[in-house]
Amino acid sequence: MPELPEVETIRKSLSPLLLGLRVERLEVFCPDVVIQYGDVPIVKSIISALRRRGKYLMIDLMDESRSRHVATIMVHFRMTGKLLYKDHYEEPAKHTHLRFHLSDMQGAVKYLDFNDVRRFGKLWLLPPGGESMDPGFSRLGPEPLGEDWTAEDFLAQIKRRPKSTVKSLLLNQEVVAGVGNIYCDEALFRAGIHPARRNGSLSEMEALRLQAEVREVIAAGIGHQGTSFSDYVDGLGNRGHFQLQLRVFQQDGKPCSECGSEIKKIRVAGRGTHYCPQFQPLA
Repeated sequence: MPELPEVETIRKSLSPLLLGLRVERLEVFCPDVVIQYGDVPIVKSIISALRRRGKYLMIDLMDESRSRHVATIMVHFRMTGKLLYKDHYEEPAKHTHLRFHLSDMQGAVKYLDFNDVRRFGKLWLLPPGGESMDPGFSRLGPEPLGEDWTAEDFLAQIKRRPKSTVKSLLLNQEVVAGVGNIYCDEALFRAGIHPARRNGSLSEMEALRLQAEVREVIAAGIGHQGTSFSDYVDGLGNRGHFQLQLRVFQQDGKPCSECGSEIKKIRVAGRGTHYCPQFQPLA
């Protein structure tokens, strides 16, 4: 957390505010969250694009003439990371580890803070195309809403891992990028598939139904601006609403929306996992 829908929501909330701003200064309060490759020209550069890949957010920078891509700022939020935009000065919060001082064409100063209570998040300062220097980024699989995540690709990934659980398959970022615990549990529930099923036990019809539900739940998460329980907010500090649509995640003890049985919580693939024993039978 944040997962793909949350990072996409952060990107959408920040893009209209950051594009065209100039980086005037970079203030680092916690150096261990920053990874820099070489002498990257961040200061005096212009923000030209915000992109997302899986759970990573990239901010592209151009030179002052706006003719050449010179650097990329890449962010992985991990558990509790935030990027927060401010159009006026505020003292850095307790867990603000980095602040970008920005200016618009009229010279008005803006701020972008990277805040992370648990300090697991990372921020990279990269040359153009430098995202691939990070091993996690370079191994990312297809996007769940992208055309390259085909039925043939998903079925092939299942066949390569017949003995692992279907939950571990969906959480594997090399199989499909950006799916985390929340949307994994929701997709498995909506597909009626037990999270601990072995991949080799899935029929082709079940696998394709699951792929369709992954796409559906990711799109719904984006449509509701992500899922907010405690930490996640977008770039303006606004909470998402998909928690109001959850059918199984963190619903343990409540009745199943499909059959009325009690939702249970177990551990699968090392993660807390929510499912309905009646609607998602293991056998």
